[in-house]
Amino acid sequence: MVSVDLATIGGFVIAIGLIAGGAAMEHVAFGSLWGTSAFMIITGGSIGATIFSHTMSELKQVPGAVKMTIMPPKLDYPGMIDYLVGLSERARRNGLLSLQDEAEKAPNPLAQRGLTMAVDGSNPEAVQEALEAMSDIDNEEALHAAAVFDTCGGYAPTIGILGTVMGLIMVMGDLSTPEALGPKIATAFLATLYGVGFANLFFLPMGAKIKGLVKEQAKFNEMIIEAITGLQSGESPRRLREKLTVYMGTHKPGKAKGAKEAKEAKAGAPAQEGT
Repeated sequence: MVSVDLATIGGFVIAIGLIAGGAAMEHVAFGSLWGTSAFMIITGGSIGATIFSHTMSELKQVPGAVKMTIMPPKLDYPGMIDYLVGLSERARRNGLLSLQDEAEKAPNPLAQRGLTMAVDGSNPEAVQEALEAMSDIDNEEALHAAAVFDTCGGYAPTIGILGTVMGLIMVMGDLSTPEALGPKIATAFLATLYGVGFANLFFLPMGAKIKGLVKEQAKFNEMIIEAITGLQSGESPRRLREKLTVYMGTHKPGKAKGAKEAKEAKAGAPAQEGT
């Protein structure tokens, strides 16, 4: 099950709502805050400069990363711990080869790869290196998207200043109507308003959100790698559970099951939904 992240949507709505509310309290005419030329300068300039700064392979990661911030995958720590500990108990009783069927239907791609290598007889060091590389590659792709948003957030305010300067040049080039200077100067500053607003209300928060999700995913992957190598080296299920529980941190939707329930979990518990 994939659920919508209320923090992403709620944070954006709160920011826009309170800013709009404050502007209304100051009797700001919202119609005066719209400028088509300023909007085009900011969006076109920021996006264009960002595209110029990144490769197409990096830019292709953006749609998936945006979707991830709105509907992040559920990282079921207790369920994955129970599943992996159950496999550990099964391996101690019947040997690693008894996990061959699980290697083909593991609920997580990283666990599937690790179990396959373990069943095939790869040494623990090789398994750990391969899984860490797989995790790093997946996380690096998402971080490329975060870098795109950070870049756009860096360019937007500067492009806004550029737009304002262009507007002021036009104003100063025609001083024949002094009564029109005020509105024209106000319009010129819309570009700066848009640049700072887009950067701090969307681009930079989006980049920070993606990096936070990647960090959490990396911790979840590290837990899986720890479990696979421990399982392969014959570590006791009880000791393995103790080590894996540390990774839960604040992710405690429910207590991890006991040893008896863990045996039943070996058939497959939901570990990471929505991937």
